[in-house]
Amino acid sequence: MPVIDLEELPSRALAKIYDPSEEPDLDVRHLVEAAKNAQENFALKRKARLKRIGGWASLGLFATFPFLLAAFVPETIVSAAPYTINAYEKLGYDINVYGLNISHIEQQNREVDGKQILMIKGEISNPTNDIRKIPWLRFALNSDQGQELYQWTLDTASRPLRPGETTSFTTRVAAPPELAKNLQIRFAHQDEIGSKSSL
Repeated sequence: MPVIDLEELPSRALAKIYDPSEEPDLDVRHLVEAAKNAQENFALKRKARLKRIGGWASLGLFATFPFLLAAFVPETIVSAAPYTINAYEKLGYDINVYGLNISHIEQQNREVDGKQILMIKGEISNPTNDIRKIPWLRFALNSDQGQELYQWTLDTASRPLRPGETTSFTTRVAAPPELAKNLQIRFAHQDEIGSKSSL
């Protein structure tokens, strides 16, 4: 049998013997460490992104909060800053900061000594759980097109209303404008008290 000298064989011809104590354990540790680092980096980036989003959301909420407050609690805004009621009315809001209701309105046209008299009756009620002072009332006679033709205010001279209480009011207008078709009644603003005008 021929004898082969192993030193003469090329190195690629020799099979590599696997030793479990060498590389694989080191590779697994590197992979686990790399995965852990990647996970930590992802968590840090996610936290930073959420912090940025939270910051922008807070800024947006801070910027829009006054508008949300103005839209959802107009009575509170007008109570704190009465001059804002004009802006609300232009936007179509009917603000009732007094907590009182005007109801059961009756209009009667009468002729007294050859003159037309418009008589207006109604009630003011307090549906709240607090005692409420009654403010002046403002009346306006408007045309079909909504143009205000005549307006006046009335002090009901009533004492404050207790919870659930109701009082009545009556006012008269001599010779109301012929074009007046609609009546508007609301509580008067401070700068309207005692006023009377016609166009």
